[in-house]
Amino acid sequence: MLFTNQHEAAAFLGELDPARLLRFAPVAIVKRGAAGATLLVRGPGRAAASGVRLEVATRPFAVADTTGAGDAFDAGFLASWLAAGAATTPVVLRRAVVAGHRAAARQVGTPRPELALG
Repeated sequence: MLFTNQHEAAAFLGELDPARLLRFAPVAIVKRGAAGATLLVRGPGRAAASGVRLEVATRPFAVADTTGAGDAFDAGFLASWLAAGAATTPVVLRRAVVAGHRAAARQVGTPRPELALG
C-alpha cells in the first residue's frame, strides 16, 4: 500500500498520471487534502488498466494547523481498512478514506501552541 499526495506522486513518477503508482504497490492512495482522495487498486496480475479507481470527495473543514494531517489520515484509513478485513472492495475503501479524512479533520482542527525558543 502506498500513501502519497498529488505533489509527491508527480515528483515520484515524473508525470501526473497517478495510475502509474500501481507499478510499485497493489493499492495506492493519493490524498488531495480537503478535496478527498483518489484510490487505485491494481487489477489481476500487475494490470493497472483492469483495476479499480475511486475518486472519493469529502467535506471541507476548518484548519488551524496542518501538522500531522497526513499521518492522521493514514492512521484513520488503515484502522478502518484493517477492521474490514483489508478488503479492496469499493465500499470498504471508500469508508477507509472517510475514516482517514475524519481523523485528519480532528488533527488539523485543533490549534497547537508554539514552543517558546530560548
